[in-house]
Amino acid sequence: MHTDMTSAPAPSRRDHRVDFLRGLALAIIFINHVPGNFYETWTPKNFGFSDAAEVFVMLAGFASAYAYFARFERGEIWDAMSKAWRRAGVLYVSHVVTTVAAVALFCAASLYFTHPGYLDDTIVYMDIKPLMDDPVRGFIGLITLGHQLGYFNILPMYMALLLMLPAIMVLARLNLSLLLAVSVTLWFATALFALDVPNYPLPGGWFFNPLAWQLLFVIGFILGQRQREAKPMPFSRVLYAACVAYLLLAYWWVPFDWLIHFSGIKLPGTLWGFEKGFVAWPRLLHVLALGYVVMMSPLGRLMHRIPKTHFLTAMGRHSLPVFCLGSLLSMTGAVVRHEWGGSFAHDSIIITTGLALMGLLAFILDGRQPSPPKPLSVPRPATT
Repeated sequence: MHTDMTSAPAPSRRDHRVDFLRGLALAIIFINHVPGNFYETWTPKNFGFSDAAEVFVMLAGFASAYAYFARFERGEIWDAMSKAWRRAGVLYVSHVVTTVAAVALFCAASLYFTHPGYLDDTIVYMDIKPLMDDPVRGFIGLITLGHQLGYFNILPMYMALLLMLPAIMVLARLNLSLLLAVSVTLWFATALFALDVPNYPLPGGWFFNPLAWQLLFVIGFILGQRQREAKPMPFSRVLYAACVAYLLLAYWWVPFDWLIHFSGIKLPGTLWGFEKGFVAWPRLLHVLALGYVVMMSPLGRLMHRIPKTHFLTAMGRHSLPVFCLGSLLSMTGAVVRHEWGGSFAHDSIIITTGLALMGLLAFILDGRQPSPPKPLSVPRPATT
């Protein structure tokens, strides 16, 4: 039983399992972002410490080893760096546009349904009230990323990771173990001293702290580089059993919570707790254990059979536009659900419609991509 994300494709071949998992993560994020719907109770966040966001960031790091580090290793250093920074710029524009569109959506809902609750966070809590109470400072914060709406705060973190990518690639070129050691040290110091990127105009820091989330990105990056180097992670029965045990323990998290709070260990909750923003160690270990178990199990082999035309795989290939559309659809679903009422039938229609539209966008974008050139046919010599 040896199946892992670092094993199959050749360095130049796209691993469609990554796209499938990324598309699955996008679907789960969409479901989780329609507050209170029936299907939200069946997403992974209810069965362990981590959720789809951790998986998505690890996969982003994995893909970065192919998209950027391959060029960096070939000596195209500036090209790799500028490509990463240009992508960060695309993320910034996408974040601002979708955030403003979401604000406009809730303004329209407030006017049409004559309900001010859409603008004061009493219906859907997304921290829109500061923009309405103090739009001058609020919109400065929005443009400078100092104020991020709830459900719209993952892209700034991803953008920061891409800005950090040149430093990650320099360390990776020296030694992958050195890269991991530096990343773990930064993650630990961030949690220990509560380091964060500051908010504006409100106090506090970013919800998705890039100084902490960089560890998941780096782990994914290292796994992607190991695949490029054809160095599969070895299967260990002991490690596999330990991961399964931890996943089961996370499923029944109440006794584990008791163990943490009464263990006498004096460490901050950002490190020794369940803080999502700082990727506290129970969440970190959970997503790593989950990834190891899934990819080393028969599921890893079965995912090789999923065609690249699968709608989740297509969504993963076009993750940014699909994510932006899904974010706006989830807020639309929240408005529709509030006005229409929540029920199994209503939730099914809202979720199915949203996922269908996300998949449709992915297929449309697939159709716009140029097909690879056909090989030139050489005419056969005439025979008699």
